[in-house]
Amino acid sequence: MADAKKSAVHYSDRHLAVTIGKNTIFGVLASVVQVGTRFVMVPLVIYHLGLAGYGIWSVVMATAGYMRFGSAGLKSAFQKYVAEATGNGDFQTANKLLSTGSISMLALSLAGLLPLAVYSQRLAKASGVPPEFLAAAAGSITLLAVILAVANFGAVFEAVVMGGHRIDLTRTFTMITTTGEAIAIIVLLHYGYALIAMAATMAISELIYVFCCFLASRRVVPEIHVSPRHFTKNAWRELIRFAASYQLVNILEVLYGMLVPVTILRYFGAEIAGIYAVATRLVGAALMGQDALILPLLSGGTVMFASGSIDRVERFLRKSFKATFAVTLFPLAFIATFGSLIVLAWTGQRSPEFRITIGLTCLAAAFNAISRLQLILYRASGNALHDNIRQAFRLGVLVVLAVFGGAIGFYRVLMGLALAELVGVFYMFFAMTSAFSFFNPRHLLSDTLRLMAATAVTVVCGVAVTIVPMPWSMNEREMVLIKLGEVSLACLIACWPAFALTKLMSTQEQRTLLHLLAPWRKTGTALIDE
Repeated sequence: MADAKKSAVHYSDRHLAVTIGKNTIFGVLASVVQVGTRFVMVPLVIYHLGLAGYGIWSVVMATAGYMRFGSAGLKSAFQKYVAEATGNGDFQTANKLLSTGSISMLALSLAGLLPLAVYSQRLAKASGVPPEFLAAAAGSITLLAVILAVANFGAVFEAVVMGGHRIDLTRTFTMITTTGEAIAIIVLLHYGYALIAMAATMAISELIYVFCCFLASRRVVPEIHVSPRHFTKNAWRELIRFAASYQLVNILEVLYGMLVPVTILRYFGAEIAGIYAVATRLVGAALMGQDALILPLLSGGTVMFASGSIDRVERFLRKSFKATFAVTLFPLAFIATFGSLIVLAWTGQRSPEFRITIGLTCLAAAFNAISRLQLILYRASGNALHDNIRQAFRLGVLVVLAVFGGAIGFYRVLMGLALAELVGVFYMFFAMTSAFSFFNPRHLLSDTLRLMAATAVTVVCGVAVTIVPMPWSMNEREMVLIKLGEVSLACLIACWPAFALTKLMSTQEQRTLLHLLAPWRKTGTALIDE
């Protein structure tokens, strides 16, 4: 055990920053593939099903998120247990926790999803689905309910691979299945198949992904065995304290994500729901950097907190916030500024609602990105209370908006969501300061202001390009597409000078980044130990 602990500390000192960076890069690549396939698919779905049909599909996808029962929470808890076992060598405890938790999850999924499959038509009707889409939406919900009951259990194998610090493998599987799923859906749409066929393709892709993770888990961490013989009631106490509360966080998050599009559809109609769905797709693309960073930070944070060094943990927290701001602030600012142009070039859709909808959605997403990081760091330390309170508060605000949404209007609903996210950020800062006596949010102010200044300079350069008139005439969509290319190039050129002007990155951070992008070069890698 002593040798295992020594090797864990040695690993964190020399390789933690590079491991997090490598897994993040693979996460970004997977996100690029996911976003790229969706950017191709969304216009095709709108072309074949109309903007209203795409709005219905987004509601079906939100319902599918609910069907996962917040399995991301349980999966993250399992990932933490495996990461701890790789550090301290106690695989017996990990086997008990994973086996008991995954089998319990299977039972819970069957109990919760089978009734959903039976009463899918009533659910679709209650959600405000128009009669012409009712049968297809109900069939899609039924199919997904059956398949995801199995996939929820299989999530444990994905967690084993990620806890074994091989998140790059799961991202590779994601890229393969996502690409195959997109190709299949495009072919089905071409031959006239609609919602049910799309749902079936998604379900098959989910099963293939789970099987690939199962095979990889046997090789990455062969000491981990998920089996009924490891099921024990003695593990329930720890599972309820940490894993179940983590699961609750994600169930509330899923409910939150599901109620927003349903509320918009119910009060404001399918077309506004489609506009909001397109806006969330754009914002989701802007957040792919953070999505890629979150899981590596969970594994790395677990190792860091286990080291017991307050100085190293404090540096890790500061670097985590800086990295999160770096990968989210500029993309969200870019989408908020040029989002309506992107939508026009992407889908050919023009509506005055797009600009304000995208701007308010980006504002809420910025606050949510900070709050997600706070949740991950809080959980990596082993704490399990305040994040649930934060989720309950956000859900409570949404319930109020769901009741009075029709009276206050669409834009005020989005403003209410942004306000709820902001209050959640302040609350989680309070939770972190209470959990970590050495943590002070004011220490983050300097890096945040520098990032905001660099982002402002970059975006202003992009806005300046939009003022320059085009020297030749063409149709509107082609003109907007070329203009977006010019804007992107201008922002890219201005990015590094803006970073240098604000002194955003230290020399050691530049060396670490260079090592990640060009690992054959001999550069420093101690980002955490700077």
